[in-house]
Amino acid sequence: MQKKALVVDNDFFFVEFLSELLAERGYQILKAYDGKEGIVKLDEGPIDILFADLITQKVDGRQFFKYVRCKYDGKPFPIIALSGTMLEHMGSLNTIDADYFIAKGPIDALKIKLNSFMNELENEISQSPRDKRVLAADNVFPRRDAMELIKSLRFQQAVIECVGVGIITVDHDTRIIHANQTALDLIGQGYAEVINCPIAEIFSDKDRIKLVEALKHVIHPHDQNKVSFYTTLCSQMIGIVVSAFKVEDEGSGWIISLQNVLPGEEN
Repeated sequence: MQKKALVVDNDFFFVEFLSELLAERGYQILKAYDGKEGIVKLDEGPIDILFADLITQKVDGRQFFKYVRCKYDGKPFPIIALSGTMLEHMGSLNTIDADYFIAKGPIDALKIKLNSFMNELENEISQSPRDKRVLAADNVFPRRDAMELIKSLRFQQAVIECVGVGIITVDHDTRIIHANQTALDLIGQGYAEVINCPIAEIFSDKDRIKLVEALKHVIHPHDQNKVSFYTTLCSQMIGIVVSAFKVEDEGSGWIISLQNVLPGEEN
């Protein structure tokens, strides 16, 4: 039976490059151009090997790997992270749920590196995933400006995780693309259950009407910026705030915040 590879990357030309390399090795290729699409493509499996960039749209690479690890507990296939900023992530590889790490570089040199890696992997002589080392072409070095950008991004992500309020990011098709741990705790579901799930599915039939109305109101440019209502999740009274999520003044979806409500506060 032909083996199947999933390739996830924002860069169309890199997806084509890697897909061609893997197809020449006999793989059937599934392609995705952001992390959310990658999640959908996983259902076309079974997958024999997964390549994904660390920086992807919708669901970023770190969150995508986390999703894969949660959904496929026991890891039935190798997970390979690639990135043009991989060397800048050297200090945090243990926080990335991938088995192998490959730094992008000049295509000719990268092709040689990837084929060598695949030879070792297919012959079961590749380094242990526990080594957590980066395979890189010669003359590729960390860049200070990229390291500073990554540090800033990590800081912002830490704020979202530590804020003490549940935060859910919803895409334009009303599917969830991110939820912090507080939100997961409040709705009583795991990460793999929530990502790419329609936001309406976490609410009761009665409260879905409130949610849909809120989504409609805040996305319209002449309506309210935020809509609030109360609901019950996991036997707790929760305050919900729905607001429009915009990137560069363009509507991209919604942000939904969730917070415990103490008795009497709902009045």
